[in-house]
Amino acid sequence: MKVALVLSGLQVGGIERVCLDYCKIFLNLGYQVTIFNLNPKFNQLEQEVPKGVKVVHIPFSIWITPERYAQLVKRNILYKIIYIIAYILFSLIDFVYKYYCRLIYKSCREEYDYAISFSSHFNDLTFVADHFVKAKKTISWCHGAIYSYLLISDGFINLYNKIKNIVVLVDEAQEEVLSYNRNLNLNIYKLYNPTFVKKRPINKTKVSNLKKKYGDFLLMVSRFQYPHKDQLTVIKAFNILINKYKIKSNLLFIGDGPDKERAEQFTNSLSTNVKEKIFFLGTKLDVQNYYSAAFALVHASVAGEGLPTVMIEAMEYDLPEVVTDSKTGPREILGNNKYGELCKVQNPDDMSEKIYKLYTNEELYKHYQEVEKDRIKDFIPDRIEKKLEKILKDIREK
Repeated sequence: MKVALVLSGLQVGGIERVCLDYCKIFLNLGYQVTIFNLNPKFNQLEQEVPKGVKVVHIPFSIWITPERYAQLVKRNILYKIIYIIAYILFSLIDFVYKYYCRLIYKSCREEYDYAISFSSHFNDLTFVADHFVKAKKTISWCHGAIYSYLLISDGFINLYNKIKNIVVLVDEAQEEVLSYNRNLNLNIYKLYNPTFVKKRPINKTKVSNLKKKYGDFLLMVSRFQYPHKDQLTVIKAFNILINKYKIKSNLLFIGDGPDKERAEQFTNSLSTNVKEKIFFLGTKLDVQNYYSAAFALVHASVAGEGLPTVMIEAMEYDLPEVVTDSKTGPREILGNNKYGELCKVQNPDDMSEKIYKLYTNEELYKHYQEVEKDRIKDFIPDRIEKKLEKILKDIREK
């Protein structure tokens, strides 16, 4: 059995790490696994690709995918005409490019049992939907609820209809979406992401040094890209935590992205007693050491989250969590404050109050550490592997 996993890039990010975790599961199920990287310059995570997985670089820009321009029809008649022209033009370009790829890349001529659009961006969706790789069955991984993608653009509707089989992380508002889009004829499966973070080696010396240097620090691990990540709310909450609640702590950010400079500039505008306690560490490939050393995980977003990998990983290290209740993932993981503290979106006062509870209520802190042990069982690889095997069998037999 052979599977092709198509990504819009292999940069350091949650979706990409999840893909590498699924590579391990597919290998364990006996599949030959090939990753198609459609943006070869984004390759930082290729060093972590599991042994036995083949990586193929095929440039395919999102800007030449016809459905990328579907949202233009929401403007005015001129943009509707532009969309029609763009659709025809890029459809012709993609048709020619598909057969160019078949000619140049051996991997595009091979037949796969499944081709999976894993990033769920317009380029990898188009690559799979239009059969740039030959596959008996096509699947799209939807990193969240399906409605959140359809709100962005009708282009996703068209591509999902071609692919047919959709894996979602949460099923919020799914029934409404299908009711109001009766042209959709999809097979939808719900499957959580697995976590393998506990298998990464811990550097006990580094963990000890982190604790000595930063004390009981707060940790946020994410890309700096608003509104999908909202580091500014976390910084504002930390400012309140220091000045109002007089908590002695530090705040560490792991990650990079287009809005990192903005967050750094905002931090520099704060009083010295706060900004000297906030650290921007950039990308770290040994994030497990930081989970091991931290006091708690903080996470914020304004837009839909999907199912944040960092929240699941933090649970593996008994880290209580304070997370904004953004659509759609945090509540799926934490329940109604059952496994951690949910706070209001873009509300630093509420977030700081929830963090303060963790610092001052030892019983609550330990309670979350205990209940996380039960919740994390839903994300263990063995359980996800069994569910994935059933999904693949169902798709294969339809």
